[in-house]
Parts: sequence; C-alpha cells; structure tokens
Amino acid sequence: MRRDIVVFGIVGLLFAAAIYLAASAVSTRLPLFVQGTVGVAITFGFLLILSLVEIPVMVFGLRQVARSASTPRRLILATFAFYVMFASVYASIFVLLTGQILWGVALSALCLVRFASGVMVR
Repeated sequence: MRRDIVVFGIVGLLFAAAIYLAASAVSTRLPLFVQGTVGVAITFGFLLILSLVEIPVMVFGLRQVARSASTPRRLILATFAFYVMFASVYASIFVLLTGQILWGVALSALCLVRFASGVMVR
C-alpha cells in the first residue's frame, strides 16, 4: 500500500505542476484583479491559511476512510492524489488574481507538504 500511495502522490504532483503552469501562462494575459502590496499579502495569507488548515482535516479523513474495509482502495488512492494536487488550485487562484508567479510557487510548494503528510501517516 505504501508504494501505491507514493505512486499516486507523484501523479498528484504531476497534475499540480500542470495546473500551476497553465495558470501561470494564462495569468500573463489576464488583467490583475488584486494589486498593491497589501492586497497581494492578504490574498496570499488567506489562501495559505486555507491550504494549511485543510491538511490535518484531510489527513484525518483519509485515515478514517482507509480504515473502512468497504472503501475501494483505488478510491482512497485517487482521493490522495487529488488532495496532493489541490494546493496547486489555491496557488493558481492566487496567480490568476495577482500575477505574482514567485509567491504562487510558494503556495504550490504545499503540494510537497501534502504529499509528505500522506506518505508519513499510515
């Protein structure tokens, strides 16, 4: 099961990279909705907190679902891949709103934290 978690986590990371790269490319053609240091900082902080709060909730939920004998294993693994990938959605929203690619990378890096949280916790 551990190997499958790693494989599906890597799939989630690949999807995350694709989503973030697409959002970064599109952001250069869109008008900026949030401008100024304060607006960018508030948007970044909100999405960062949202992404961080989601981690323990999802780890707990995934553990509970994994303990259920009736849950198909592929569903658990697909949910884990989606969980890993979802930090890139927050990063993509940030980039599309602000155009700040580098700060978006920082938000997207939470995909690695999510991956590690699922691999470490059984």
